[in-house]
Amino acid sequence: MTRTIPLGAVQAFKERLRGQLVCPSDDGYDAARKVWNGRIDRHPAFIAFCATDEDVLAAVRFSRENELLVAVRGGGHNVAGTAVCDDGLVIDLSLMKSIEVDATHRTARAQGGVLWRELDRATQAFGLAVPGGTDSEVGIAGLTLGGGNGWLMGLYGATCDNLLGPTS
Repeated sequence: MTRTIPLGAVQAFKERLRGQLVCPSDDGYDAARKVWNGRIDRHPAFIAFCATDEDVLAAVRFSRENELLVAVRGGGHNVAGTAVCDDGLVIDLSLMKSIEVDATHRTARAQGGVLWRELDRATQAFGLAVPGGTDSEVGIAGLTLGGGNGWLMGLYGATCDNLLGPTS
């Protein structure tokens, strides 16, 4: 890492998180930094497994205050490797799995750590489908940001065409 972050700042960030902060010296660091594409071998300074929206805000604040590069990881399937960075902070959303389906309005709200198979299963329970990916392991956040090509695209457009907007 090129810059030194005061240990007190790291400890304060760690204590604010409801999730977990993983550092290079921690057990499990090597597993935590991996993404689906095994050719990507990056070594972040920190990995914040966020459990709440407040954790994400704290992670963004910590990175800004300490001038850290940020990568955001939803499902970790990211073939290009942009979900992990060297010497920065990975904001990992994999613990954020909430899905709410409103069958009356034919909408769903899902957090950034949800995988395609999880959203698909939740909507199918109500006889609904979301135009999405062809791979059940992909995260919905990255899928949507990348456009979202899938089986229903010809009839209903890409995943991003069906996004109503962010939720709070």
